[in-house]
Amino acid sequence: MSVIGLDLGTSGVRAVAFSADGDVHGAASAALTLRRDGTGRVELEAGEIITAAEDVVRRAAAQAAGAGDPVQAIGFSVLGEAVVPIDEAGAPVARVAVSMDTRGTAAAAAVGEILGDGRFTAITGQPLHGMFSLFKIMAGDTGWTDAAGYRCIGDLLAERWSGVAAIDLGQAARTGMLDVDSGEWSAEILRAAAVSAPWVRAERLPVPVASGSVIGVVREEAADALGVAPGTPLVAGTHDQAAAFLGAGGEPGVRSVIALGSSDCLTVGARVRPQGLGSTGFASYRVDEELWVTLAGTAAGGWALEWLSGLLGRDVADVFGRLAETPPALLVLPYLAGSGTLDNDPSARGTIHGLTLDTTVPELARAVVEAAGFEFHKIIAALRAHHVEVSDLHVTGAGADNAAALDARAAAAGASLTPVARDASARGAAMLALRGIGGDPAALRVEPAGATRAGAGSDGAYADWYTGQRAAYVALYEATRSLNPHLTSRPQPHQKENMT
Repeated sequence: MSVIGLDLGTSGVRAVAFSADGDVHGAASAALTLRRDGTGRVELEAGEIITAAEDVVRRAAAQAAGAGDPVQAIGFSVLGEAVVPIDEAGAPVARVAVSMDTRGTAAAAAVGEILGDGRFTAITGQPLHGMFSLFKIMAGDTGWTDAAGYRCIGDLLAERWSGVAAIDLGQAARTGMLDVDSGEWSAEILRAAAVSAPWVRAERLPVPVASGSVIGVVREEAADALGVAPGTPLVAGTHDQAAAFLGAGGEPGVRSVIALGSSDCLTVGARVRPQGLGSTGFASYRVDEELWVTLAGTAAGGWALEWLSGLLGRDVADVFGRLAETPPALLVLPYLAGSGTLDNDPSARGTIHGLTLDTTVPELARAVVEAAGFEFHKIIAALRAHHVEVSDLHVTGAGADNAAALDARAAAAGASLTPVARDASARGAAMLALRGIGGDPAALRVEPAGATRAGAGSDGAYADWYTGQRAAYVALYEATRSLNPHLTSRPQPHQKENMT
């Protein structure tokens, strides 16, 4: 019996077929093209996502069948906040607005004004921020106001393949419309939204369900496209950060997980909803009856690496495969898509401080990866100040494979980081799929045995230097943040299609 974990990301999609004992029987990936128009719209083509998802599932399923272990269920790991309007037949009628799309900024402020200080976060568990799906819908672009419904990417595909409109609690939380305590759409939030956006209505949304629930089964007409048998269960997965937490061995009080992706994110588990986080910028939501997760990170993690590599006209692996051996006298604020969790400032801008005529590319590359470490140091301190336990840190994602970069991040963070296997998000989705059909997901759990830990002690000779750099990192943001409104007021270029 094998199950597929389908990882739906911003940069691409990946399907991995796992056997019930955790072996990989098949895997396939496809890239996606992110589109920017220079006005703050950042989008994906829904048709491209659908084609890519069906292609990778079909290829992974064929490999599993070839290994004599046909696929028995499919689970989802889904990029957060991305949303698309659909017609009566469930077909997308506009492009997908992704997390970093800024069209919802004004709508978020309007809802916050109506609800009052802290109420949005008290209900949804999320900070008030324009990135959430609700505010993109409220922006009312062409094709959005008269849509028959609105879907995130996981529920868009599940409905296409099964005919059932259901969304897991993690994705639903990242829409900004879910009451995370009750697990239902918040009537109070929807009323506030309807003041200026009457097209936002509960009947246009899918039904929230717990992760690990069977949504429906693959219909006859979808079976060929997916390469699985009709009747194959589709199981509610979760938001990709929660999926990575599960797949990387995350466990409340035992292990926390850092996922290095397009955005870098620290995920901490708990058995109950953490309290007292209302003004911190942290986001918490329920995965199921036994697990809550709290998230914090930077909006541009891997994107910052891609940005620098793109400027240099070189591959990411080339630029970041040769880091300076010693800490550079540089500081980078990686706020290329707004600031990190603790400030949640969409007007924040990236900064490089300390450049001279002697600065080298390896020094600059090291400064970029160190920035993630400095950010995580701030986040960990803030979590602990609010009595949220951050336990042994596992690191997953493509960046975990680069030992030198991971060591630089660990030194900057002042924390030990243990790399674990890639595909943690897909593995987490597969664990939920296996649970959904009555299997034991424990065999799919990643164990760190034999992994080399990147520790703060490995750069012990520079311990005092990094202590100073962490303080300077905080001071750099404080010194430059007042300039951001001036920079963000500049008229945007008319067109920048397909920049990433």
